Amino acid sequence: MIKPNRLTTIILGVIWLCSCNVAEGQSVRLARLKNRTDISLDLDRLYNYNNYERNRWGLGVDVTVPLKYDDRYGTLFQNLAIVSAYAGYGTGDHAWKFGGSAGMLFPRSVVRSFHVMYQHDLLRVGSHSFDDYNLFNTSNNSSYFSSHYAGVDVASAVLQVDIPGPGELLLEYSHSRERYLFDAHGLLYPSRYDGDTMPYHVFNEVGLDLYWGKHWKLGLLANLRREDPDRNLYNILPGIHYVRLLVQYNNKIELKKNRGRLSLFAQGGAVLDDVPLSRRFDLGGTGGGRYYFNNTLLTVRPNTFMADAFALANVRYTAGFSLWKSTISNPQPFVQLGAVWGTLYGKDVIGGTKIVNLAPGSQIAITAPFQGLLEPGAGIDKLLHWGVLDMGVAAAYQLTKKNSPYHLDNFFDKFAVMVVANLVIDKP
Repeated sequence: MIKPNRLTTIILGVIWLCSCNVAEGQSVRLARLKNRTDISLDLDRLYNYNNYERNRWGLGVDVTVPLKYDDRYGTLFQNLAIVSAYAGYGTGDHAWKFGGSAGMLFPRSVVRSFHVMYQHDLLRVGSHSFDDYNLFNTSNNSSYFSSHYAGVDVASAVLQVDIPGPGELLLEYSHSRERYLFDAHGLLYPSRYDGDTMPYHVFNEVGLDLYWGKHWKLGLLANLRREDPDRNLYNILPGIHYVRLLVQYNNKIELKKNRGRLSLFAQGGAVLDDVPLSRRFDLGGTGGGRYYFNNTLLTVRPNTFMADAFALANVRYTAGFSLWKSTISNPQPFVQLGAVWGTLYGKDVIGGTKIVNLAPGSQIAITAPFQGLLEPGAGIDKLLHWGVLDMGVAAAYQLTKKNSPYHLDNFFDKFAVMVVANLVIDKP
């Protein structure tokens, strides 16, 4: 995991960079040309961490050019041409990643944007997150703990459409080739060792993402490649090999009369027909780590569970009062409850476990939390204000049925104590 002194150094350096330039969102404007062209630095590309790449350093640049500047509208409502490029290097896998995109933005039209993209990068196997990595939002970056990745080369085209009501629709087509970077024995590093190679799998996929208001998200993914005409789904939907559905609800409710805040998070997903491992759902958590992360399982170790269908929920209540107040400490207690359930399909599932093929001659066992799991937790936020960080402490405990095949007998294997750390930046 990221060491506190290293993370703090990175954050302070980025904040200093922001103070020297004009920052908008996750970008820092490096230059503005006479024709209102902006050249910006993508902050999220500077640094990342995961258990495969370890430290990932990189650079991303965005160039935005007004198609025709209209003085009747503000800067945020201009039609723009956008070109982006990035590169990164992982100290763990000794491999370069890179990509680029080009597109157009029409903020006042029904068709909001269109862009094409190419990436030579990593794909987290079984990811069910709608959110991109955010350098500043560390408490939501539970992907730091993942070690199961696939190397991917992907070309895609994305169309964003404004639909009636508070909704946005993203339509995507992608053609990709992927190879797993792990097997049953551990991680594979083809950039370092010639023998660590797996065969490529090719995908032609169409995707639909629906964002409804601020709280609801729906993702639908279908593979167009025909492989086996005997599949049941193929007979129903000709040309479709599999379908993956994911739904999410995320909301924060401020209670009246300063009685605190309620945070609600729920996800559900399912795949139809047999799918490759990378399109299933990884339900591993951040167990064994020292830091608290939102909307994940704090006592479940990474890559513990996978599922073909699942439900995940987290409810957190944060008190509306502080235990005391001072310039360096403003502690607020919170309690939470997490829950997960998942299942695997097929007659070959025994005790919630299934053997799946990664490649010819290479198999791996995956297990689903088919008898459920509960995780109560509690903590104190803002116990200490240190520089740009609010620090606190939290603890969580895992509850499962005693006859469950994934039940843990050792108390300390089911118990987690973590540091709560949230970045606080006062905007001018």
